Amino acid sequence: MTRIEIEDNGPGIASDVLGRIYEPFYTTKPVGQGTGPGLSVSYFIVTNNHKGTMTACSTKGEGTCFIIRLPVGNAEQ
Repeated sequence: MTRIEIEDNGPGIASDVLGRIYEPFYTTKPVGQGTGPGLSVSYFIVTNNHKGTMTACSTKGEGTCFIIRLPVGNAEQ
């Protein structure tokens, strides 16, 4: 597996929200703003199209890290 980490030092994601971030059209923004498919499309591409995994860990006030793991080579051999 290849591991890719994308990390920021932003405000972090609250634990009650973190469990929902891959839901299509889930947003914490006001109605009419930020209502696109967001991370659900990325999650689908990584997990279904590439047979990988995508996880997120976050600490409120310290930032968030997304970890993407993708298989290397032909896993069916």
